[in-house]
Amino acid sequence: MNKLILLFGILLLTACATGPYPVTSPYYQVPTGSRVELKQTLTIPPNRARTYMQYGRVVTAKQKDQYYPHCWFLSWKVFNRAQVIKPDIFIVTKAQKFEEVIQIPGPYLLASLHGSIGLRQDGGPTAVEYSTRLSIHSDAQPDIQQFVCSYWEDPVDGKHLTVAEMQKALGDIAEIQLDAGH
Repeated sequence: MNKLILLFGILLLTACATGPYPVTSPYYQVPTGSRVELKQTLTIPPNRARTYMQYGRVVTAKQKDQYYPHCWFLSWKVFNRAQVIKPDIFIVTKAQKFEEVIQIPGPYLLASLHGSIGLRQDGGPTAVEYSTRLSIHSDAQPDIQQFVCSYWEDPVDGKHLTVAEMQKALGDIAEIQLDAGH
């Protein structure tokens, strides 16, 4: 019995161990010291704090499809006028991965053989938002303090985005440059 408990403890500890994961893994953590290079001028709309990029182009919040990878730069200040983010190199000071449960209000009663669409039959969440949040810094643009990439997915099929998937969402607008020391 003690051997079984010891084996279970070892398995539990190794399951919680972090990396190192290859850069192609959804569990890879962007290292501090990496850079996010903005190659084009972006505009944050008035009364907003972010501007979105998806499929290699700038999109509005309404144009963004949350079920596909999209990224944004976040300003800590909101103005009643547009904000401009100039091409710059932002240094990554911290990287975190988050999973947030998304419950779409409902129920939506749509034609279906299996009950209402939008709610899982087991009562679980409709979707999970998988996001990678990078705290970033630029002396020239100190209000731009976060860069985020995310998407919504069914909890059964979901995984975090890889660096390649984030880069695909950015296209030529920006580039994630990993710190070579990691």
